[in-house]
Amino acid sequence: MNHLAHAFLAGANPQHLVGNVAGDFLKGPLQALDLVPGIRQGVQQHRRIDAFADGHPLLAELRGTFPAIQRRYAGIVLDVAFDHYLIRHWERFAARGRREFIDSVYGTLSENRRRLPAPLAGYLPRLIAHDWLDRCATMEGVEATLHGISRRLRRDNPLPLAAAVIAHKDAELERVFLAFFPDVLAFAASTPD
Repeated sequence: MNHLAHAFLAGANPQHLVGNVAGDFLKGPLQALDLVPGIRQGVQQHRRIDAFADGHPLLAELRGTFPAIQRRYAGIVLDVAFDHYLIRHWERFAARGRREFIDSVYGTLSENRRRLPAPLAGYLPRLIAHDWLDRCATMEGVEATLHGISRRLRRDNPLPLAAAVIAHKDAELERVFLAFFPDVLAFAASTPD
């Protein structure tokens, strides 16, 4: 799951939302992180959701269909692709409009700016200015997101080429997303606070 999906799965608690969005920016043991309890719980939920997705049989099978050179990065590619499919099928899963939801996430993050972990606080102005929660609405946005992730990784990687893989596998990826997302929704709703 990428930023939009994690925000969507966070539930109604604003601090859980902050933690879920911050999860990709925080590494290491939770106990070592200086976080308020609600944000810590959100980060923990983010990590549980990622572990659930990584171990889900549908996604494990799908990762195996990626070209060998891209298989190591298939999880990242699926995270970004699944934000694209969440946007494509927003009305199926959400009671609120997508723009209203995204603007409320930006508002919650901004209102909690002083509580944000430093990596997310530094990233927040760009996230909002470039509307990154809605960026994957188009394949151009998917490609730009993959390029951005690629630049942040330490070693050379095939992520800049992955948008073509997503476009080629569109029907298959969409089918798996539609089968998988109800499972992760149920899982997120069942995770303890």
